[in-house]
Amino acid sequence: MKVTQSWKSASWKGKTLVVLALLFVLYTLVGFFVVPGLVKDNARQALADLTGRDVTISEVRFNPLVLSAEVDGFAIADEQTEVLAGFDRLYVNFQLSSLFRWTWYFDEISVEGLTLRAQRNPESVFNFDDVIAHAQAQFAEDPAEPEPVGSDEDEGGLPSLAIATMTLTNGDLRYTEATGKEPHQLTLPVAFTVSNFSTVSKGEGQNDYAIRLEGPDGGVFDWNGHFEFSPFVANGRLQVQGVDLVSLARLGAEQVRFTVPSGELDVEAEYAFNAEPDAQLMVSKGQVVLRDLAIQNPAEETPSLLLPQVKVSGVAVDTLSQTVNIPEVLINQPHIRAILGSAGLDLATLFLPPDPDEAEERKQVVKEKAQQAAERIAEAETLWVLHLDALKVDGNRFEFVDRTLNPAQTVMLEEGVFTLKDLVVGEESPFSWEGAATVLGEGKLSHTGKGQLAPLSINTSASLTALPLAPLSPWLEREMPLRLAAGSLGLELNTAVEGESPDFTVTGDVAVDGLNLLENGSPLLKLNQTRIKGLSLSSANQQVGINEIALTGMDMLHRIDNQGRDASARIEAGTRPASGAQGSESSAPWQVGIKRVRLVGSQVRHEDLSVSPNFKIGLYQLSGVVSNLSTRPGSRASLDLNAQVDRYAPFSIKGSLSPEPLFTDMNVSLKNYEMTGLTPFTGHYLGYKVEKGQLGVETEVSIENRHLDSVTDIQADQFYLGEKVPSDEAVKAPVKLGLSVLRSRSGEITLPVKMSGDLDDPSFSVSGMILKVLTNIIVKAATAPFSVLAGLAGGENLEQITFTPGSAEVGPQTLSSLDALSKVLAEKPHLNIGLVGTTNADDRTALAAQRVGDDIDGRDWSSIDVAVQDKRLRRKLIRRYESETDKEVETLVSASLPEEEEAADAILARAAWDAMVTQEAQAVTREQLVELARLRSENAKAALVQEFEVAQARVYLNESTLDGEVSGLTLTLEK
Repeated sequence: MKVTQSWKSASWKGKTLVVLALLFVLYTLVGFFVVPGLVKDNARQALADLTGRDVTISEVRFNPLVLSAEVDGFAIADEQTEVLAGFDRLYVNFQLSSLFRWTWYFDEISVEGLTLRAQRNPESVFNFDDVIAHAQAQFAEDPAEPEPVGSDEDEGGLPSLAIATMTLTNGDLRYTEATGKEPHQLTLPVAFTVSNFSTVSKGEGQNDYAIRLEGPDGGVFDWNGHFEFSPFVANGRLQVQGVDLVSLARLGAEQVRFTVPSGELDVEAEYAFNAEPDAQLMVSKGQVVLRDLAIQNPAEETPSLLLPQVKVSGVAVDTLSQTVNIPEVLINQPHIRAILGSAGLDLATLFLPPDPDEAEERKQVVKEKAQQAAERIAEAETLWVLHLDALKVDGNRFEFVDRTLNPAQTVMLEEGVFTLKDLVVGEESPFSWEGAATVLGEGKLSHTGKGQLAPLSINTSASLTALPLAPLSPWLEREMPLRLAAGSLGLELNTAVEGESPDFTVTGDVAVDGLNLLENGSPLLKLNQTRIKGLSLSSANQQVGINEIALTGMDMLHRIDNQGRDASARIEAGTRPASGAQGSESSAPWQVGIKRVRLVGSQVRHEDLSVSPNFKIGLYQLSGVVSNLSTRPGSRASLDLNAQVDRYAPFSIKGSLSPEPLFTDMNVSLKNYEMTGLTPFTGHYLGYKVEKGQLGVETEVSIENRHLDSVTDIQADQFYLGEKVPSDEAVKAPVKLGLSVLRSRSGEITLPVKMSGDLDDPSFSVSGMILKVLTNIIVKAATAPFSVLAGLAGGENLEQITFTPGSAEVGPQTLSSLDALSKVLAEKPHLNIGLVGTTNADDRTALAAQRVGDDIDGRDWSSIDVAVQDKRLRRKLIRRYESETDKEVETLVSASLPEEEEAADAILARAAWDAMVTQEAQAVTREQLVELARLRSENAKAALVQEFEVAQARVYLNESTLDGEVSGLTLTLEK
């Protein structure tokens, strides 16, 4: 009652104070004890409904007296990372004075222990994908009401908001890459401070911020700046120092085929962003530094790429003008190691995913983008323009390892320096470069150039000296049975590349010194000095031109092995078949032209091991010129070469030739070649070694319209065969005798050889034809020597000398033949002659006629032709026949006799003569014929010795021959 009476008796002022006190107590009690629970439960439930995840809030505290709130132990659960998002403590201090400033003013907003965790799973599924999907579904079920037109925010833009201090301490960002076999996690500690944040105020001290992230291994990210609203403006400075690339690389380990054993990154830049009138971001004073970056194939012990230091300075970017300016890029002592294996070049595959299908897909994407970029660069239509003032590379080293060879081979490019200046991508602007390097330890390479990318136009000059060729031999040996044992290469080349195709031209000189090329381990080609002068190459015209190829000190060995294969056959047999796509058959062939090939002090040697003994021959002191060589149809080259065969026999070849269509007009000369070197061939084909002799050859060869004609004069001086050699291929003829027949008085053998044939005829072979002609001549000389000697006898074949049938007297005709024979013997003093007295049927008839004639008229008998004109002799002939045969003479004549008596007697007398001679011939004895043959050979020898002064020792009397082919003498040759 007293309380009630006191309340009733109190003044209104007192009552007001009490009510206010009670409201304050209630406000305080609700703020301290009711609000935290409501906020905790409602916030947790709302966030759980929104995310579809379990949400934890450990404690909520609210101080209604200072308008501050604190939330502890907030977390959104995640099965994979335990916590998707959370913090240890959130503190917000709102200032009551903001009610009088018309601005939402917070004295402090701070977050401690903020953590955000993301994880990428296979097929690029993230651990928060379900949260996003759940939230989108919630918004779709309960769409937000549209803001009423004319609201304060629309009229005033951004809400008026000010925060004295915003801080984040002990935060972290965690990213887990779980797409591969093992998960890799990156944790970045995060802290930042924003001072005097305001959406309306401008000027110094307003909206300054500082953000700091610390890497797991010491890297630091600092972001300091200032921003303003209405319009939005931001500027500041970014700095990244000592970022460990090893940790970053682990996140992408399952997306590439390399590891990063070491590497640090520094990045710093200043920036300024303006949202109006057009959004523009400008970056200035940019600098990027890479230190000790190594990219390594896990299967290798040595990094594929090692960059001790890369520094990019002064980078400037302007998004409005779409330009990037880079004053300088410095790369110090880079080391690139490329390995070629069965799967290809490793550098081309290191950045691809391990999965083959993904790798193929990425290659296709990169290829398409590269092609599009190349087209834009060629047309100077790139979206951005890049200016690179200078790129400098110092001390670079490139190592190429080819493991497709066994053993693996390495090519090194060292001590490289390179400077590129004024490169512009996206505009028509010239650039230039220069560089140098040491190749394969000894070769010195230097190069310079200038050009522009759009339209493409590049001109270069390169010089290479003393490049050793022997280290390159393994690649040659893999393709064919050849080895580069020694040699060095030098180049002085100028190259121009232009146009869309592009077309390129190359001019310059080439030098090769000390070349030593082996074939299957044996010498093939040595060149003391090779000079290619005035080289010109044009892809547009598909032409290669050379002013001169000078070969000094060439030593070529062409060897036919014991299987009959020459060098080209062995090389072809040992060459790997070509693989891969072949060139288009429809493309026009390149034309090659060489104005002059000059040979000085050279030699070409030939060995044939397929014959026994082995045949060896060589062209020494070879010199001369081959001019106007060209693959252009119809062009003709000229030759003028001189040499010494086996160092003493003069040899020359002069003329012209054309490969297409085939044309040749040449003269070949060889003098005084010692024929003992031909023993392998004379033994094989003739069956004898060469005792001595010198060979000379004069040949005229012409080929036109695929038809060959040649005239060859072969001279063999003092050519004699020696010891017999067993050979199944040797001709079966007395070849020594044949050579004696061919040999002149002075000891020379002259053989004119003519050949003619169609080169398209499969049966026609030049070498085979020459051998056949020479063999036929020798065989003919051996088997039919007198037909060969006929030329010396005025065309008369002296193998047989005729006598008058039945007579041994040397008549005028016989004497004339013996005279011709004496002249042959005079020209062939090394030949002896054998005389064979010969008789035949004519001699029997002649001897029978002599006997019948003697019976008819004794010594007065002349001939049957005279006798039939004499009536007396006609009657004797008729009576002798009738008395000896006891037959009428008319029985010998079957035809009717003339009525005139004298004519009839002449016919009967001749018939009687023929019958009696035939009968008498059968009675001629062998002794008579042998005596006749003997007398003939004796009389002939007497005539040769006495009348023609032939040495009697050179004429032999051989056994007589009866019933032979000739009535006289048959001659034989005796060596």
